[in-house]
Amino acid sequence: MVFTAKFYIGYSDITKDMTLSNTAILKLFENVASMHSRVAKDDINESEGRWFLTGYHVKITKRPEYGETVTINTWSRDMKGVQAAREFEIYNEKGELCLIGISNWIRINAKTLRLERISQELFDAYGSEPEKTNFNYSWIEKLKEPETSDFEKEFHIERNFIDANNHMNNVYYLDLATNILPEEVYQKGESCEFEIMYKSAIKYDETVSCSFTALTNENIITIKSQDKSELKAVIKLCN
Repeated sequence: MVFTAKFYIGYSDITKDMTLSNTAILKLFENVASMHSRVAKDDINESEGRWFLTGYHVKITKRPEYGETVTINTWSRDMKGVQAAREFEIYNEKGELCLIGISNWIRINAKTLRLERISQELFDAYGSEPEKTNFNYSWIEKLKEPETSDFEKEFHIERNFIDANNHMNNVYYLDLATNILPEEVYQKGESCEFEIMYKSAIKYDETVSCSFTALTNENIITIKSQDKSELKAVIKLCN
């Protein structure tokens, strides 16, 4: 089942170029996925199950602009065991396909915090469509941490980063990546393709260590615990 919703691109959604920002894209994905869950009777305030992101891959061909109303399609690409893959499409007012995304999730019971196998009832409610896809895979390849880094910076996690699941919202991982970019990289504008691998949750009052590595055609941001013993996320921004 393909779920469709429309969203207005407002001031808080745009870059200095008056176009949809990467963080706003992830917020739109998050909201439309939640709307789909409500239709499937799997809403966060109705179910003990929770979906936790493990990865995103987003490709942008044309950015919607400020003041536009965009159409977003989302659907379950695949479900297997405790894992699920979801895809997204965003169209502008002209009906042009502007960007695509695929995300991977795991199912966890909110009370026990243990992995929860996806039931047949849930599978039927979401109505997976494995043949409808803009990618040639369901499961995003794991990103590797670079062996070296160009420089590092620490960030302290305040309450405004925390969401209803009591950890840092998935969107803010991308914000941390943006904040560590060298000025010359930041001024080139936002990447038109990016990947995020989420490894472990970041909690309120944590301090995390972020490292930046510039490679030939991409920039890699690695987020770890302050003592660097625990990998939190790896983010790849393609040039």
